[in-house]
This record gives sequence, C-alpha cells and structure tokens, in this order.
Amino acid sequence: MRRSMLLLAVLMVGCGGDDGGGVQPDAANLPACTGVAYDSCTDTTNSTDCAGGTTCRLFMMDGITICTPACDATHPCPNDKDGNP
Repeated sequence: MRRSMLLLAVLMVGCGGDDGGGVQPDAANLPACTGVAYDSCTDTTNSTDCAGGTTCRLFMMDGITICTPACDATHPCPNDKDGNP
C-alpha cells in the first residue's frame, strides 16, 4: 500500500513533458522526464527511456510504467520490512 501511495504521489507531481498536451494547468512549470528513478517511461522491453541503473517496469495494479532502480551486486536491494535481504 505504501509503495502504491508513493507511486501515486510521484505521478501526481509527474513530468511536464514537452508535447503541449495534458490537462494539468501547471504542466509548463514541471520538469521534463529525464529517465531518472520514478520518472514515467514506455519502453518496458529495452528501457531505452530510462537512465542507467533503472529499468522501465509496468505496475499493472496501478496501471503505470516508471523507471525503477535495478538491484545488482553493486546496488543491492534494500531489506524488506522484517530486515531480510
């Protein structure tokens, strides 16, 4: 639930983009998506619209795709709520 709320908050702030469309009246004041963690993305196959170290993932329950940090030996995933790796 916490993750969903965080994702919702990130999307509400979102990226301004440069397509001229959108319904947010303040969209011109928002930064463009740069592919950093938690930015919107569309390429879930190759993650070409995400910066290095992040992967474009679909969160089907929330209906969004965002660049999420990837875990590896250099960047381990954080422990879960019980302290397990």
